[in-house]
Amino acid sequence: MKTDTSSPKLTQRQTVLRAMELRPADPWPRGTGHVPLGIPGSPIAQKGYHEPGGSFSPAPGSFGISVWVIGNDGKRIATSDDIPLEEITQRYVWTDSSPMPSLVTETPYYKCTWSLDAGRWTFELEKRAADNSIAILIRSVGPTGGPVESLHTDERQIIINHRWVVSLEQSVCRVYLGDEETPGWQTAMNQLSEWTGANGWGYARLILSADASRLTLTVRDTAPQFRSPLTFSTVKTAIELDIPDKKFAASLNAQAANLMMGFIGKQTCPGEPINYPLAWERDGAYSVVAMARCGQMRVAMDLAEYFAENDFFGGFGAEGDAPGSTINAIVTVAILSGDRDFQERMWPHVQRKTRLIAEMLDAKKPLYKPWIGPIVPAHIEKDCIPVICQPEKDGLIIGSMDLHYPALYINAFSYRGLMQAKRLADVLGKPKEADEFTQLAQKIRNAWLAHFEDKEYYNERTFMSALWPTWVIDTDFAPFQNAIASRWEKIQKHGTYPTRPLWTYFTAAEAHQWLFIDRPDYVWKTLEYFFRNQCSPGLFTYWEGKGEENSFGGYENIRGWVNPPHVTPHYWTAAEMLLLQIDMLTYVNEAGDEPVLVIGGGVPSSWLKHTLTVNGVNTSVGKVDWMYRNNRIDVRIHGTKKCRVRAGTGFSEFTEIHVTMCSPIPSN
Repeated sequence: MKTDTSSPKLTQRQTVLRAMELRPADPWPRGTGHVPLGIPGSPIAQKGYHEPGGSFSPAPGSFGISVWVIGNDGKRIATSDDIPLEEITQRYVWTDSSPMPSLVTETPYYKCTWSLDAGRWTFELEKRAADNSIAILIRSVGPTGGPVESLHTDERQIIINHRWVVSLEQSVCRVYLGDEETPGWQTAMNQLSEWTGANGWGYARLILSADASRLTLTVRDTAPQFRSPLTFSTVKTAIELDIPDKKFAASLNAQAANLMMGFIGKQTCPGEPINYPLAWERDGAYSVVAMARCGQMRVAMDLAEYFAENDFFGGFGAEGDAPGSTINAIVTVAILSGDRDFQERMWPHVQRKTRLIAEMLDAKKPLYKPWIGPIVPAHIEKDCIPVICQPEKDGLIIGSMDLHYPALYINAFSYRGLMQAKRLADVLGKPKEADEFTQLAQKIRNAWLAHFEDKEYYNERTFMSALWPTWVIDTDFAPFQNAIASRWEKIQKHGTYPTRPLWTYFTAAEAHQWLFIDRPDYVWKTLEYFFRNQCSPGLFTYWEGKGEENSFGGYENIRGWVNPPHVTPHYWTAAEMLLLQIDMLTYVNEAGDEPVLVIGGGVPSSWLKHTLTVNGVNTSVGKVDWMYRNNRIDVRIHGTKKCRVRAGTGFSEFTEIHVTMCSPIPSN
């Protein structure tokens, strides 16, 4: 029969959606809670994708591996794609033998683990229900599947599309090949050693032998593998904790791991990298700071180079918050690293970016700047893409951000950038420049304070930037406290969030303001909301928006994630959560003329029944270790300048604080 060439060719997403309509009784990927797994800095082609239950794809556009539970009657009971989330537990596990975490999944039917080492994935499964059997399905659909057009097997290995090799470490399976579009394919026992089909619906069904309770298989990509340009020894935070709240500790490590595994080369993606195949300054700046604060200093330094060398990049083009935001990120890394050579290399870039801030503040007409990288397709024709600011008004920079002009947000970050530039100038012995930066910063701050209550400048972004991370106000600035309290009562409803927040990074950042205002009770209500509403339970991943926010269309070429509920993981949220949790343990109050080190600002009183140990928190006054025991806090500051130290409000007013100054520790 002649093919109708007039019909447009279906995308892979459309192909799957059509198949789901034609075969509604067949199992299909869960399509929720996927997590990229891969070596930090590896290209996207080397990232695996995992969905709750243990379903897995070794690369975008590859294939899917899922677990099927079969009853004694031969009927399918459940699959890794449809076991209810409340029956699934997941966690990252680290061992001394690998810097990468393994991802462990437990269900009522099986326990399975995915691990990455030396360019190959290892899958280990342990059957739990003796009266059921287990099948492993290799299909074209999966978290990030693709057409399966050829399969070859010799019972010990399966070669997929002449590229991927799936090997069994022991002969405990019967292997059946076939075509999903053939009726009865789920139970067919074709005695085939190879299968080919242009429709891309090939499958391999591996049935675990009745007397076997364990299975190990490996997945290897025969395509060339590229080494990461990032420097790291482990994929988690370097902060050491001994606290009673295991979920808090697990989240801290998971956020660092999720961030690191999402890095592509020396670039940060704002969110899951198939949806967001680009670096975006605003989101990435938080990731850079998070790496520095959690002890991944070499990674932070590697990433900071891109932010230093480039002034404007991201899906909305040139934006007005970029100079201040970028200065904050690279100076944070420079100061925390203590690396003089790195500090000096950053200096000319910092100077250049401060001139951009001054230029915006003096603008008499709209300023246009070039940018690098792609623009979100839906917004590519918008006139505001190259505009970093409109003419100055009321002493404020009318800068662009998120396709509009949230002036107080822009000025808060411009203030922060200038104050950070001043700090680097102090370190490098440049008093003239330090004084110039301070004067310009104070001018911006005065305008910010004068117009905070003007309705013209009201914007929700003000409430995720005024204290954290910019310190444009003091913690006792009453107008801000009143305004954010009003928002809490109106929007958050005491942390219950009756309306699911779309921009989770805003929500996390607003909680950070409450930490600095000494309201850890509000912080915990937000944190507990996030813990209860993880996209991938146990892996502490969160969401952005509704549907494919700012999509570049990458999933049109994928056989998976066909009905996305949101973007996840979102790396700005991961960075915000990581930084919030770190600051709950240890932060520096920068509101006054002299810094104040706050120990345990987010520590609840319920923890104080236990000995608490927190080691290795990078702060602007040095690396900090502390221990709480018997109403006493012992603090070690590895730095050169003494500062005032106080305890968080969760501690008793009679808690003793003993501070020891130690020699600085070289950055790792």
